[in-house]
Amino acid sequence: MIRLVAEPTLGRLVTWLRLLGLDTGLVPRLPPAAPPQTVLLTRRRALAGRPGVLFIRSDHWPEQLRQVLSELDLRPDPAARFSRCLACNELVRPLARDETVGLVPDFVRETAEGFTRCPACGKIYWPGSHGRRAEDLMAQILADLPGENSDV
Repeated sequence: MIRLVAEPTLGRLVTWLRLLGLDTGLVPRLPPAAPPQTVLLTRRRALAGRPGVLFIRSDHWPEQLRQVLSELDLRPDPAARFSRCLACNELVRPLARDETVGLVPDFVRETAEGFTRCPACGKIYWPGSHGRRAEDLMAQILADLPGENSDV
């Protein structure tokens, strides 16, 4: 699987790539060359055209996301959505409801359908209205890609 590495100016894009389950690192400074199986994402024109580098043209994250998915011919697995920590990119793990006592609000603990936790930074996630809105936005963006059908 391909690994994506982006510079800080693309932080919002990185978040959405991680929401889709794509391995996407965020580094303070891009390396001089792309390691094997890695694509560097940048807004710096000076790096455009180098092997393993994708110059991101737009200032707007939805267009950036469409560009990355289209130009790299990525079709994220729907089952991988919400599988990565948005803060540090690690794969999240299921967390039992009883393990959330004192870690999430009581109402959330009692009503959420399930929980995941990042093993690296400890951040806890659960499905809610933000996730539903993110799903809707992802579906719109994925539907716009060439060769996509409505089963996103």
